[in-house]
Amino acid sequence: MKKTLIWLVILAVLGFSMMLMVKIPALGLAEAGFCGRCHAMDEQVSTYLHSPHVNAAICGDCHDPHGLVTGSLFAAYTGTRDVYRVVTDTTPAEIRATELSRKVLQNNCMRCHGDIMADIGDTSHDRGSNCFHCHQEIVHEK
Repeated sequence: MKKTLIWLVILAVLGFSMMLMVKIPALGLAEAGFCGRCHAMDEQVSTYLHSPHVNAAICGDCHDPHGLVTGSLFAAYTGTRDVYRVVTDTTPAEIRATELSRKVLQNNCMRCHGDIMADIGDTSHDRGSNCFHCHQEIVHEK
């Protein structure tokens, strides 16, 4: 029993360490070059590469929470889900953000553009619109 527990702890530590690797910039796991390896993301990567954000942000800057642990967990979850969809050929014809992803996107819009939004505030409060509701085509065409 003790040996099993030790192995479970070792596997948990290794798994957690591997999740944190997503946040190591040198690996490029949150960049268009990595995200674009999947054919399902061709349109998203192409529109991003022709957007004003190409020189200011990578995919993970907008699509992942910025905390080390929360960002790693989120990226591991969404990455695993996306790989599963590709392997099982269940990728949706139209890729849409989930409610959780919309919250992450909105938080990241506010994180980068909060100075501009200081007078207006977070537009998503009180049943308002998310920033990307009106500004989606700046990075990805609808």
